[in-house]
Amino acid sequence: MHDVVAHQVSLISLQAGAVQISTEDARAREGARTIRELSVRTLDELRHMVGILRAAGADTEELTPQPRLSDLPRLIGVSALDVTFEDACDPAAERSEAVERAAFRTVQEALTNVRKHAPGAKVWVRVDEDEAGLRVEVRNGPADAAVPAPELPGGGHGLVGLRERAQSLGGTLEAHTTPEGGFVVQALFPAGR
Repeated sequence: MHDVVAHQVSLISLQAGAVQISTEDARAREGARTIRELSVRTLDELRHMVGILRAAGADTEELTPQPRLSDLPRLIGVSALDVTFEDACDPAAERSEAVERAAFRTVQEALTNVRKHAPGAKVWVRVDEDEAGLRVEVRNGPADAAVPAPELPGGGHGLVGLRERAQSLGGTLEAHTTPEGGFVVQALFPAGR
């Protein structure tokens, strides 16, 4: 829930902020401001609900078809970010749905975090696999000082949830800053899971 909704709402907020800054029309600027405020409020409410569900031990059964690795180009295309995508995976390889979903969500959350914390940064996304398993890496450079930060709220659940998901599949997830002032998220999902 958090992965999907937070990603979409942050895109709405980002686009509304761009309209608010770029338009000369006062009514359009006011409408964009309202959309942005509602988006931020929605993200706050979502963060609150995720906290409640975590505390209550929410049921994690999936209710609708979930995205897979083959959906990454579409996700990247609508991200409103400068992304270089390298896909070194065999499209015919058989992987569990849970692994494909976890890989997709890892990229989705990392792109959302770039929008929030490093606006204007260049991003590199790579997926590959070998006998060790499926690897996902999302790396971004530092924020562009000329691009205004969208000031989107965060609950700190995104990377925690990704790490928990990777561990539940027998994998790992690491996330840390880089010496160049950027950030990297790396996940490994073992083969055969």
